[in-house]
Amino acid sequence: MQNQRAIKWAFWGLLVICLLQALYIFISSPFRPDPSKVVSATNVSGGGAVYELLYDTGGATVADTYRYFLMEVQSSDEAVLEKSKKMEPFLVTKSGNAVREVTGDKVKLKTNNTIYKFVNISIFKLNGEIQIVRFELDATVP
Repeated sequence: MQNQRAIKWAFWGLLVICLLQALYIFISSPFRPDPSKVVSATNVSGGGAVYELLYDTGGATVADTYRYFLMEVQSSDEAVLEKSKKMEPFLVTKSGNAVREVTGDKVKLKTNNTIYKFVNISIFKLNGEIQIVRFELDATVP
């Protein structure tokens, strides 16, 4: 009888340890990887820019992704990488070089691969004033 009681205590103790370890791993890992580098910057709407950032930290089993952010023009690539951590991209795709043409506050995009996320309107603040930029996406999947 005492062996059965000891086995129950050992089982529940090990289960609690495993659950705590899983919770620690989940909490300590980042929800979104850090960007690797700024691939390109395209000026839009007088003071803003579309930044294309490469995320290649997935290793051999995860494909590279490109995230496109709209923000005011930054002074350096490091500033772009830091600010992008606090923002949401308007386009996430496997295709690079998606920005094709800029006309005023309209940006034409073209991709030929998987699209994970797309929002057709984005904003940025310039001198306290909100600037709106619209995106037109032409997407083809092989």
